[in-house]
Amino acid sequence: MKRKLIMFLLALSASAAIIACGGTKEANAAETVQTETEKAETKAAAEKESKTEKKEAADKKEEKTSEKEALKGSGHYDIYEYTGNGHTVTHEMLVQAGMGDTYLDLRDDGTGELCLFTTVLDITWKEGSIKVYGTTDYTYTLDGDTLILDMAGVQYTMKKSGDAAAAAAKPEDKDKKDTEETKAETEAEKKENKSAASSDVPGGDGIISEEAVQKGYVWMNKINKDIFNTTYEDLVAYFGVDGAFDKEEYVESMKQNRRYYSWISSEDPNHFIYVNFGEKDPEGAPGVYKITGFNSSGFKSSEAEEKYLSVLQAEASEAGKAEAANAKMNDTTLTLHPFGSSDKTIELKLQMPDSGWSTDETSGKWKLIENEDPGAFGAGFIKFEMAENIEKFDFYKDKFENYKEIDDREIGGIKMKGRTYKNIGYEWTEYIGTVSEGKAVSVGIVRVDISEGSMGDKILNSVSFN
Repeated sequence: MKRKLIMFLLALSASAAIIACGGTKEANAAETVQTETEKAETKAAAEKESKTEKKEAADKKEEKTSEKEALKGSGHYDIYEYTGNGHTVTHEMLVQAGMGDTYLDLRDDGTGELCLFTTVLDITWKEGSIKVYGTTDYTYTLDGDTLILDMAGVQYTMKKSGDAAAAAAKPEDKDKKDTEETKAETEAEKKENKSAASSDVPGGDGIISEEAVQKGYVWMNKINKDIFNTTYEDLVAYFGVDGAFDKEEYVESMKQNRRYYSWISSEDPNHFIYVNFGEKDPEGAPGVYKITGFNSSGFKSSEAEEKYLSVLQAEASEAGKAEAANAKMNDTTLTLHPFGSSDKTIELKLQMPDSGWSTDETSGKWKLIENEDPGAFGAGFIKFEMAENIEKFDFYKDKFENYKEIDDREIGGIKMKGRTYKNIGYEWTEYIGTVSEGKAVSVGIVRVDISEGSMGDKILNSVSFN
């Protein structure tokens, strides 16, 4: 459960940067940043050079060498802690969640790697910033051996642990000279390989309107509660067009085949959403590719949210109410008890949808999860918890952010006090009340619509306590 919590927090915080940053929220493989390589001069060309040309070439070479030497801060940096949405996740917590391998390699030649939780991205860098996707810059500060990387407001604090790994050497063909003919053959081979790789995969031009790009990113990041179970076909249906296919590869570390697509603004080709898909179950569901990460480029996600989030939330709410009105409901009984003790219990009865929801119990606390997979990232939930008195639910109150008292609500015949706040990365709506002597209940809601007529409202109205 701790791993699920941390993974959800990371997805919420990092989505604006990479997911996988996206997201990060978790995010994920990106297009490899191409780096320039120097070509050796041939003996014949060297003989033709004038003394002046030789001097100029030597000066340039010396200048380039000086630039490389001037790059300070190269080395290998491992994650120490992560801060997003005002909450800090320590290295120990990341390790427990299986995500302690995040690192940054800054090589002397201005290239490097960023391993973001489980995704390795090629980067280029200069002092104070790194470039991902070949277009997106993120800044960092360096204080001794401590590096703090800022990715769209999410801070990664890293500690230097050694030298950066050497860049992968590119094989040289000693039997061929670097002639125009050879270069032409190489380019032809690249095109042939790309055509062969992409001949059996779907794809189009990925062109959609600027509004659709920004609105689509907000929908993926804030509205879709099951984004990582969304298939390529689902996303095509949402946007109305096939994505622009970039590449296909097998990711050895994930034991998974990946495909990469972009949906691009018709008004500005530098504004796009880059989406990674993985064949998550090649044996059980071969050929089914689901989203593993996504990222925005060229526009600010915060500005897109300001323009479109409230509109999309209203649309989702209306659609949810229409579904709730006709949904088949099943009777469900949950038994609550305080953490660490089962001497006192409360039997709670309610109705939940016949499909699309699941339950999860931990130490006497129950969650109704708005997804058939209880471990789904980003899924909303309603949590029921019991304590000996309502004061127990204020144990972490001093850590609550944006605390606000709201109207009371009657649940199960009990008048409960309402409040909203932010804690451990979640935006909570919570109702607390006393059922009987020595028995208090908390009903916490995260990312579930409880407005009148919604499914959340329908569930809460069905609650009874025995």
